[in-house]
Amino acid sequence: MSNQNLNQFGELGDRLKTIIDDGVNSQDYQKMTKEIKNTVNDAVNLAVNTAVETGSTAIKNGLDNVFGNGNTNAGIQKEQQKTRTQAFEEKRKQERAAQDAARSQADGKKEMPALYEKMTGVRVKGLLMSVTGGILASGMGLGCLVLGIFGTVAKMNSIVAGGIGFLAAGAVIGGGFLAAGVSRLGSLNRFQRYQQILGDHTYSNFEQLSIAVDKPVDFVKKDIKKMIARGWFRQGHIDNQETCLITSNETYRQYTVTQNALEQRTQEEQKKQAEADRLRQNTAPEVQEILDKGNDYLKKLGECNDAIPGEMISAKISRMELIVKRILERAQEHPEIVPDLKKMMSYYLPITVKLLNAYADMDKQPVQGENIQNSKKEIEESLDTLNLAFEKLLDSIFEDTAMDVSSDISVLHTLLAQEGLTEDDFNRMKKQ
Repeated sequence: MSNQNLNQFGELGDRLKTIIDDGVNSQDYQKMTKEIKNTVNDAVNLAVNTAVETGSTAIKNGLDNVFGNGNTNAGIQKEQQKTRTQAFEEKRKQERAAQDAARSQADGKKEMPALYEKMTGVRVKGLLMSVTGGILASGMGLGCLVLGIFGTVAKMNSIVAGGIGFLAAGAVIGGGFLAAGVSRLGSLNRFQRYQQILGDHTYSNFEQLSIAVDKPVDFVKKDIKKMIARGWFRQGHIDNQETCLITSNETYRQYTVTQNALEQRTQEEQKKQAEADRLRQNTAPEVQEILDKGNDYLKKLGECNDAIPGEMISAKISRMELIVKRILERAQEHPEIVPDLKKMMSYYLPITVKLLNAYADMDKQPVQGENIQNSKKEIEESLDTLNLAFEKLLDSIFEDTAMDVSSDISVLHTLLAQEGLTEDDFNRMKKQ
């Protein structure tokens, strides 16, 4: 193909894109359709006239019949063009009527932020690109075929070959327009399907959207990312794990706040676990065994508390959990008190868990007879006794600390008295 034909090929594509964009912006579709037809016909005429200059009159007549430049098909094509234009305008009227009805239905309702781009122009442009591409690809492809047939019969020269190349390039342009238009319309259909799945919600996971459009999850992720980049989802976001589409800035803000709180809580739990691991490494095996056993019973107390709905007994169990937790924490810091906890670990806590499990089973019975009620009451009273015992145990393990504090305070008072800094000394100084 000559450089001149290459330039014409590029100019043709640019010209068609400009016509479509101007038509969508001005909404003068009748003028746009006419300009597209004239542009395509001019391109074809250029190739045909070039072939005619070589004496190929038969080619010109054949192409005239194909593209409607002859008088025979002129009236038919004009009527077909008029019919298509009327159908398109009628469709536009129906779309406007549907939009007006939707706006009327929305009157009186609370105005919501615009989350989605209006896609009327995108749909029109997609349709026009598909139609234009189809016309251009089929017309120029057929012209290329006619020239090719003639070239095989007659002696083909360079000018005829250039005409075939130009028409083939035009057919490629048309195929590109057609593919782009179909792709745009497909994206628009999926976008509308995504909106239907979202409904009144401002978030949805990709699994649901994938099922809705019958596409793989990875395809849907890329598809939605493109739509967000194009501005179709005006407030579109994707979560950090790329599992969910969020269509509102406010919802995304709430998500980030929750996510930050979750990350902070996770970090705190990791620090606690690291500290527990450190203490475990520095604790004697026999001491750690007692502590693990106590933590296991503490977990069972929590499970029993969850299984029993009564508020009064639940408060007693919660108090017991708190006391036992404090005892275990103290034992972790002062392993020397662990021997004092053996009876609590080997008898008190096991029997407590056993009683609470029995209470939970009785509490589930549909008929609360006298025996069940009496047994439950006895267990509740036993919890009071156990809590009192555990409180005394907790107080006793602080006995050494209390003695140390008392001794330190006594020494402090003695030193203050020796320095003449007690309250009696101050009063004596004032009298003097």
